[in-house]
Amino acid sequence: MKKAILPLAVLAMLGLICGAFALDCVRLAADARHRVEMADEEQKKHEQRLVSLLTGSTHLSPEVQAAIKAYQEAAGPQARHAAYETLVASFRQTMSEHVDPTNPLDRKFMDDIAGAINRQEIARKTYDVESAAYHQYLLGRRGEVARRFSSQTQADWATDP
Repeated sequence: MKKAILPLAVLAMLGLICGAFALDCVRLAADARHRVEMADEEQKKHEQRLVSLLTGSTHLSPEVQAAIKAYQEAAGPQARHAAYETLVASFRQTMSEHVDPTNPLDRKFMDDIAGAINRQEIARKTYDVESAAYHQYLLGRRGEVARRFSSQTQADWATDP
């Protein structure tokens, strides 16, 4: 019996270390995912600001109205990002015809729109960096361990483009 105690203790310590490693991998994956979600929420906040500015306008083109509707119906971050890009493109193409550059209220409206678009672009850069870091983590050895023990990380890996 005394001969079995030392190997059992070593195995128990090895199991404890492996369990701690797996928990740490899952924790790091959850932290990276949380940073991606926070960056996406920041981006969404500025997208919503643009949509609210546009819906408050009295002179919207039909293309912009359709793009706003498509944005509001978009499900998921990827679809929302694509719908937002379409909204900005349709705004830039059509709204110059409907806005008078000599009117101070129209200039203020356009400045507010430009500010919302610029802030979203800045937030998009942060999102892209965090998303790429999360993807890199999932590609590595620790990400592989996290995928084995976390259903959320497995789901992210399965839907990752």
